[in-house]
Amino acid sequence: MKSFLYKSLILATIFIISTIGMKYLLPFEKNYNSAMVDKLEMLQKYKAKQKILLIGGSSVGFGLSADQIQKATNITTINLGHHAGFGLLDYQEFIISCLNPNDIIIFSPEWVFYENPDFYDPATLGDLYKNSTYFKITNKKSFSNMKSVLTRKILSQIKYNYHPQKVYTYNCCNINGDIISHCGLNPRKPKKYKVDFAHFDLELFKTKFKYTTKAKCILLFPPTQKFVYTMHKKSFDYLQITISKSHLDYVDLITSNIYNEMDFFDSAYHLKCEIKNKRTEKVIKYIINSITSSKSNQNHLGSN
Repeated sequence: MKSFLYKSLILATIFIISTIGMKYLLPFEKNYNSAMVDKLEMLQKYKAKQKILLIGGSSVGFGLSADQIQKATNITTINLGHHAGFGLLDYQEFIISCLNPNDIIIFSPEWVFYENPDFYDPATLGDLYKNSTYFKITNKKSFSNMKSVLTRKILSQIKYNYHPQKVYTYNCCNINGDIISHCGLNPRKPKKYKVDFAHFDLELFKTKFKYTTKAKCILLFPPTQKFVYTMHKKSFDYLQITISKSHLDYVDLITSNIYNEMDFFDSAYHLKCEIKNKRTEKVIKYIINSITSSKSNQNHLGSN
């Protein structure tokens, strides 16, 4: 009898462990955040080709059209903007490894990255970590052991209060990585937020975000609600003066990126499609002028 109970206990233990293991190790169902891996794979595919990269969080994913830029410039354009919660540093080295000298970067981080370049949301990044392909293409070998696999699977189960991952779904992106049609959702009132650039460190910003030291990196300020700008005008003015005194190349002023509340679709930075298209047009003009100026300078040097 004892032998039977002992064997039954062993079998029950094996069953429980196997069930838990299957839950955490079986392939996961792709969600909204999984599309970021598709974008990085697209970047890897075009590594050797001249391209224009749009880098930032969801303000870039929802606020610029890579498809529109590609059609206007005839240069492969990839929208790498997806979710500010990932942070902008975890996959930075991978992106840099895929650059070539002729690439153009439109770098448009959300305001939180000016305040804190190291910002990321642990649960959001953890959700990205459960995709094993992310670690394969970014070559993050430290996450290859079983313990780390289980850790990131558990991290991915943590709930957080940032609504896009709850409502947006996979397959919301076009072939250029743009988030299109807002996944068929209904608009909602945009969220308000606060900014404080009192401790903004320009040198730290440039050191953290290595894109800014690239010859063809163009800074674009994120789309900002008029209410937010009005409430924090002094902070925005201070930041504008600091950036203006730097050697950073930027498309236009902060004030040129202020929009009415009705221009936003839902979250703090998500523009409506028609506003996104108009915003992209000014970026296209700047890129074309930059390319023309660069070619003119090369021709001038060649004639000397």
